Amino acid sequence: MTILKITVEDAQADLLIKFLQEVSFVTSVEVEHISGQNDSANIESRVDSIKTILEEAKGKNLFENIKDPVEWQREIRKDSFDL
Repeated sequence: MTILKITVEDAQADLLIKFLQEVSFVTSVEVEHISGQNDSANIESRVDSIKTILEEAKGKNLFENIKDPVEWQREIRKDSFDL
């Protein structure tokens, strides 16, 4: 018997697991989730991006054209469902 170790991104893992479970000669599929430096670096990068966006928006009246916030939200949600 041979054990293979494969590392894949989380987004594709479920698809690969389903595929392997359907292969007749695969006797078992074990999943081990790992977190590495890439995860924390990715989170830090996102946080930095959000901070930059918020800093650039500071002092700007971004929502001055919205007269009725409730109606505006309804329209936004409606547009989202139309996609």
